Amino acid sequence: MSRFEGDNSTTIVFILITIFALCQTIYFCGIDIELPVIVHELPEGWSLPAIFKIVRTTAIISMIILLLLRHIINMHLYETISIIIILSISVVGFICLALTWNRTTLIDNKYHSIYFLFFTFVIYSCQYTGVLLFLPYIDRYKLVMIRAFFLGDAISSGSLAGLAYFQDSPKSECIPIVQGNQTILIEKKSSLTFSIGTYFFILSSMMLSSLICFLILSITKIGQNKINENDENKILIEQDNQIEQTENKEDSINKRQFNLSNDIPYLFAMFWSCFTTYAYALLPYSSDVYQKTIIAAEIAYVLAQVFCAIFSKLTVVKYPKLVHIFNLISTILIIWIFIIAKMSPCPPLINNALLGGIISGLLYTIVNGLSHINFILLNVYFQEESGKTGLFWSCVTLQSGMTIGALISFMLTVYFNIFKERLACVDYQC
Repeated sequence: MSRFEGDNSTTIVFILITIFALCQTIYFCGIDIELPVIVHELPEGWSLPAIFKIVRTTAIISMIILLLLRHIINMHLYETISIIIILSISVVGFICLALTWNRTTLIDNKYHSIYFLFFTFVIYSCQYTGVLLFLPYIDRYKLVMIRAFFLGDAISSGSLAGLAYFQDSPKSECIPIVQGNQTILIEKKSSLTFSIGTYFFILSSMMLSSLICFLILSITKIGQNKINENDENKILIEQDNQIEQTENKEDSINKRQFNLSNDIPYLFAMFWSCFTTYAYALLPYSSDVYQKTIIAAEIAYVLAQVFCAIFSKLTVVKYPKLVHIFNLISTILIIWIFIIAKMSPCPPLINNALLGGIISGLLYTIVNGLSHINFILLNVYFQEESGKTGLFWSCVTLQSGMTIGALISFMLTVYFNIFKERLACVDYQC
């Protein structure tokens, strides 16, 4: 009878953790995947992805603050209450985003999407802090429960792609109107299957389900290891002592120390972040091409994980040049994407928009897939060779690459205006 109850509790915990993990991909891609639809509705236009990337990168300050609190001043935060606060803020953030995403503010005689960018910053601040808390919390359960976490992550990724595909993208139609002796073309956009506000309300409900499941897990403590059933205050005191012992051990193990001079070629390979100029490389063909490419890139992330799981023997140690080959291919494709974006509003094959859009979308999808494979292979390598120190520098380098890419694309797009939009219903001589 007890065995039957144990099996039931394991199943319940597995389901609860799976639903809790839905929040992970929503944080990472929930807003990104809606950009192809939003970009036409806000005053920033095609430069919105570059501005969005800057705001998203700035939110990393929340992760830095959490790291300072936990490591520099040795102030360990309570995991449970921290996760509850993060999820609660996220639910409210998505609701506010659903209600105010299209509101604008007049600054220096120009309208700006302050509400959208502010709540985006809030949500990504939750994402960066949540990254440091979600997986460590799952360590309280049996090892099999980490599979539930990644299952929820995959379900969430597929759900977002399905939502975006079902919502579709607005189709433009040019309607001729006679004004005096002239005939002008007016753009008319088709309606979406459901609105952008509805999309954000759906995300908020998914986040709410994650919060409810986490509350059930944390309050009942069902399925947790025995050591975690005690008060967290005692655990934190024990952790303080363990941290000191661990630091002493790590200092004494020279072979696991991170040698920057030896590993800097691999660190360089982490700077794979593509400039956020993809809007100018995709939107000239059509909004549909832009949206479907973002969906395809999301699927590429999943396929990269499957690839690394199937070919688990494909490691940096056995094939040290592999990451550099992938990085070289990605760099060449990024340059290609940049050239296509620079040629806007007359990119290659614009007269055959379907073929041109497929080629541009395929380039972007391949870059994302190869980059994610590199990311997985290098992190496995750094963990095996240098432990936490290697993973730390891996994260620092990755975020540095993303920040540099965001800053460069922001400067090129907003300040230097080297990329041009292709307006609908305008006859371009290409």
